[in-house]
Amino acid sequence: MSEESKPLGINRVGIVGLGLIGGSLAKAIHGRTEVAEIVAVDPDAKAGEMACAEGVISEFRTGEGDDDLSILNGCDLVILCAPIDAIAKMEPKLATLDIGLITDVASVKRPVMRTITLPNFVGGHPMAGSERHGYACGSETLFENALYVLCLQENASIPVQKLKDLEELIRRIGAVPMYMTPEEHDVRVASVSHLPHVVASSLSLLLAQKDDGVLGRMAAGGFRDITRIASSDAKLWAGITENSREALLPILDDYIELLTKWKEALAQDDAKELETLFAQGSCYRNHLDSNLRGALEASATLTVYVDDKPGELARITAILGQGNINIRNINIRNFRTYEGGQVSLLLGTAKEAVEAYALLKEAGYECD
Repeated sequence: MSEESKPLGINRVGIVGLGLIGGSLAKAIHGRTEVAEIVAVDPDAKAGEMACAEGVISEFRTGEGDDDLSILNGCDLVILCAPIDAIAKMEPKLATLDIGLITDVASVKRPVMRTITLPNFVGGHPMAGSERHGYACGSETLFENALYVLCLQENASIPVQKLKDLEELIRRIGAVPMYMTPEEHDVRVASVSHLPHVVASSLSLLLAQKDDGVLGRMAAGGFRDITRIASSDAKLWAGITENSREALLPILDDYIELLTKWKEALAQDDAKELETLFAQGSCYRNHLDSNLRGALEASATLTVYVDDKPGELARITAILGQGNINIRNINIRNFRTYEGGQVSLLLGTAKEAVEAYALLKEAGYECD
């Protein structure tokens, strides 16, 4: 019997926090597994109402008091998708409940593992996300081909079968489970996620300080692409980077040292050193695994040239909808009046962009 055909030993799941990650987990578990019941806790009543209305969860509490956490009693798995400070306040109540496994989704693991010392706790981090936030932006497919890191406490005594059930649940929502220590996780994620957010925000801030009214108009295209994650929730990322400082500060020092090399090469007019730095960066980037999702949301942009006439946008979205291709964002730019314009489509992956290109070309559109 294949693993996927075996009954999953998780029948009731509790989710604390129905934001982007918690909401996506609820949708993925509901849509892709045979879990019988999902219950949730979130201070945002609208998120709970939406999830209930969609049939994703069966019961909801706002979490305004400890009694609300009692909804988690009897869960085989509870996933904490809340800030670390909020999780810490829940621990005494969680310790009194009958729960099989408790895990979290925080992108920093050492502070969580120090805070939550429950014997049935497993640190978790699905390496997927977006600059968008909130339940409405959640997606059942968010975890497709994403690494899902699991971290065990040093004194963990969790039954092997419970861990296997968690691993199988992760696989069934499309992700790839991987174990590492909290220390290994935090150093690696600081490099591939937290530092890029700091860099993107710094670049955006630099241009904001230098914008003379024209610079912003010149910053379209590539600049918008490489700084896309600067649009992430500021409060959320302030908290993440603060909790990541133990791992992030050394990485920032390394980055500043590397920037100094670029500065010195420019100051000394050293074309050979500049070429070496560009070549080394290009070589590493070109050898990254394109089949896995990482900590940063992947995306691809397709530009479609359209005539200035009614119904063009509806036609394009209908074509892609029939091809089961999800459009994450649309930007419309006009040329001169009556001469048409460009529709810029933000798609999830390069594969979707290629499929969309073929469908739209077949329909007679020019695109690149």
